[in-house]
Amino acid sequence: MNKSLPDKHVRKAIYTAFNNTVVDGETVKVYDSLQTNLASNEKAYILMSSQGNDVEGNKCESFYNSDILLEVCTWYKGTGNPGSRLLADNILDKLRDTLKGGIDISEGGLEVISQLMSFPNDLVSNLPNGTLIRKFLRLELVIK
Repeated sequence: MNKSLPDKHVRKAIYTAFNNTVVDGETVKVYDSLQTNLASNEKAYILMSSQGNDVEGNKCESFYNSDILLEVCTWYKGTGNPGSRLLADNILDKLRDTLKGGIDISEGGLEVISQLMSFPNDLVSNLPNGTLIRKFLRLELVIK
């Protein structure tokens, strides 16, 4: 395939579409792969954690089957069982609404032909200094 890998274009489109969106009074930032400052007062953020691509096609042209896993993370400081999944649910709903209209990656000379979203099981981690709640959105794209 002669076109560049879609990874950076997909990440940029998601970042542009959702970074600094306000949900339930919280400003939600989007990070490339890590949020490294848990000491901050940031309560909610999104990680673009993993991506993959397969090349498929026919004798006329090739396509990328591309996917990216987005992690909606909410962090509640304290011991015991602080926080709830409500904020993470609301952020995931807003992210889904934002992405369901599609993303524009034409800047990279690429075009999204179709997309599919799935929502894997969420995870709750009780840590010594707080609770981390993670909800997931897997965005699968067919790109030419």
